[in-house]
Amino acid sequence: MQTASIHSDDVLEADGSIKLRRVSLSGRLDMLGMEEIALKLTSLTAIQPVGVILDLRDVSFLASIGIRSIISSARALDKKGGRMVLLLGANDLVKATLESAGIDEVIPLFVDDDEAERAALA
Repeated sequence: MQTASIHSDDVLEADGSIKLRRVSLSGRLDMLGMEEIALKLTSLTAIQPVGVILDLRDVSFLASIGIRSIISSARALDKKGGRMVLLLGANDLVKATLESAGIDEVIPLFVDDDEAERAALA
């Protein structure tokens, strides 16, 4: 049984290089869910120094292990010169979880897709 899923889309520059990466997570980001996607999340978000929008709009549950993985990926990306932002949309449950953990002080949170893109590229 799959509890979480991940997929990505790249926005490319005219020369074919990656301008922006969108990584979408869905489902339950608990122990079982993170077992399924943790390595792929790290490889998609922390390998190249690009702007990354981590889309959490379809996440139904976010446990501490999921938060840890997001922070770890954001820090690794930052060390390489990239930047991660989190797109929440109307997902108030995930927003409340992230804010109560103080993640909004470390990684910018956005409701609007266009604002998230501008911030990731800044």
